[in-house]
Amino acid sequence: MEILKFEEAPKRSSRKRSSSSSRKTILGIAAAAAIAVVGSTLAANISINSGASLEFGQGLTQTAACSGDNTITMTPTSTFVNASGAGAFYLSQISFSNTGLATCAGKTFTVKAWDVSSSTALTIATASGVGYNYASFVYSSIALSYSRGITAGVTSGSNAATIAFTPGTGTGLATSGAINKLTIESN
Repeated sequence: MEILKFEEAPKRSSRKRSSSSSRKTILGIAAAAAIAVVGSTLAANISINSGASLEFGQGLTQTAACSGDNTITMTPTSTFVNASGAGAFYLSQISFSNTGLATCAGKTFTVKAWDVSSSTALTIATASGVGYNYASFVYSSIALSYSRGITAGVTSGSNAATIAFTPGTGTGLATSGAINKLTIESN
């Protein structure tokens, strides 16, 4: 009676590795690499102007006017117009200053007012019962010509000008509280 029997272990059959399994491995690695590349491309940000990152639909952009690197400062003033039971503040004048005015002498400036959500400029001036959603003027260091709806235009030297409106007159005139931003364009 044998307690321990030492024999040769059974031989394993040697199978050749198929070429289809190595192809599957290569395709799997290629698919993982493709997913990584596409994922990083879709998550990229776009750099505009000074290199600050912006995503689509965000931010403000600014374009240089005829003033180049010289600035134009625009300062609005409002006046309270009292009415029985309901008074309101209205845009009454806008003052312009700085060296950009002299750089743009002879150019036409157009000022518009905007609320928070509308794509139509607000009515800021009236003349003979007609409302205007812009005010324009041509700057010169000795004279100032201006559009209808502006009641006065004053040039104060080579780097300052003021346009004035009659506040609170006319139907549909925007109150100061409705104005979110003012824009100026040069032509």
